[in-house]
Amino acid sequence: MASPRTSSAPSPSPSPSHPFRNTTGLLVVLPDKIDVEEESRLYDETCDDQDAQASRASRPRSPQGPPSIFSHDIWLGDNSGESRAFARDVKLSGWTNVGDKLGGAYIVYDCVIRTKEGTTIHAHKRYSAFVELYEALRRSLPRHQQHFVPALPPKSPFARYRPAFLDRRRRQLQYWLSAVLLHPEIGACQAVRFWVMD
Repeated sequence: MASPRTSSAPSPSPSPSHPFRNTTGLLVVLPDKIDVEEESRLYDETCDDQDAQASRASRPRSPQGPPSIFSHDIWLGDNSGESRAFARDVKLSGWTNVGDKLGGAYIVYDCVIRTKEGTTIHAHKRYSAFVELYEALRRSLPRHQQHFVPALPPKSPFARYRPAFLDRRRRQLQYWLSAVLLHPEIGACQAVRFWVMD
C-alpha cells in the first residue's frame, strides 16, 4: 500500500519591506513630465542667490596695516583686479638735447603715458624732475609702501650726452617710472598726479 504523500510546500517567504514603510513625512509623487531644463535653471538661480548673499555676509575686510607675508591675510575677493592708478602704459619714447653744451644744455625725456581711458599724455621731463618725484614719494608715502619705489639710475655728468648712455638711462627711467605709475596704490597718489600734469 502506498503511503500517503505529505507535501511539504515551501513556506511563504517574508514579504519584502517597503522602502518608505517607516517614514513619517509626506511622500509626493512627481508628475510624469518634468521640465528638466526649467528645474535646472531654478536650481542655479537659487544657488547663485545663496552664494551671493553668503559672500556679501562673510567677505573679510583686509587689515589696514602694512602688507603681511602670511598668506592667510590675503583675500582674493578683496580688491581683486582693481587698481586706483590712472595709467595703463608707460613708455619713454626718446630724448632730446635742449640748449647748447656751453650755455647749460640739458636732456629732456619724452614720457608717453596712456591712461585707462585711452588718453595719451606726453610729459617732457628732465632727470632732475625724476629726482623730485622720487623725493616727493619718499616724503609722502607711508613707510610700508616706500620699498615699492625702486632706486633711480645714478647720475653720470661725464657721459650724459653720449647716445649709448642716454639710451641706457632712458630704459632705466622707463622701468622706474612704470614701477611707480603702474603700482595700484602709488600710481594714484597726489605726488604722482602733480608730477605728470606739471
